[in-house]
Amino acid sequence: MHRLGLELLSQGLRQIHGLSYPSQALEYRGNPGALTYPCSRSILLGPHGKPYLKDHPRIHFSLTNCPGLVACAFSDSEIGIDAEMPRGASPALLSRVLTEEEAKMLASSDHLSFSHLWTCKEALAKCTGLGLNSDIYRVGFRLSAAAAIPPAAKYPPLFYPLLPVRFQRKDYYLAQGHLPDGHIISLCSAKVIDSIKILPVQQTRQ
Repeated sequence: MHRLGLELLSQGLRQIHGLSYPSQALEYRGNPGALTYPCSRSILLGPHGKPYLKDHPRIHFSLTNCPGLVACAFSDSEIGIDAEMPRGASPALLSRVLTEEEAKMLASSDHLSFSHLWTCKEALAKCTGLGLNSDIYRVGFRLSAAAAIPPAAKYPPLFYPLLPVRFQRKDYYLAQGHLPDGHIISLCSAKVIDSIKILPVQQTRQ
């Protein structure tokens, strides 16, 4: 899945930005010990492991994979994406990673699953580059009251904006969607998400 994610990143850079990066050059692994940790020919890692392009730091991207899906998000601002199939969680996990208000909302809803909230937290963690931690767990997401779609915004079917959240004195904006096969996808951005465009790609042989 990691290899497929790099292939998707390579195709997206070519299709959206006109940049030619073979997937092998985008490989990144290692310990993110410093802001410019040299983990590959083309990718650097931030202090908490967030990857970015060495020669194009203003192109922001985020990868996610789960059973049956690999996805990559691109933006001109910090972006995070996470996806998974709807699932439940143990009471111990719920008490550890959800706020009290989130737990109550989940318990009182017939159509929300743990994944609706968890993918938001993962997306925020990736957007900030801080990773999942207790500070992220304390952020409360409100899924029952969707925000108004910005004027002239372009959202694909089954995607909708969520109310923004405040984290470390900064607002982050969210959108969530459902794919026909059931996957839940959450996006988090450092600026208002006024457009979402889905570009399907085909796997290439290497």
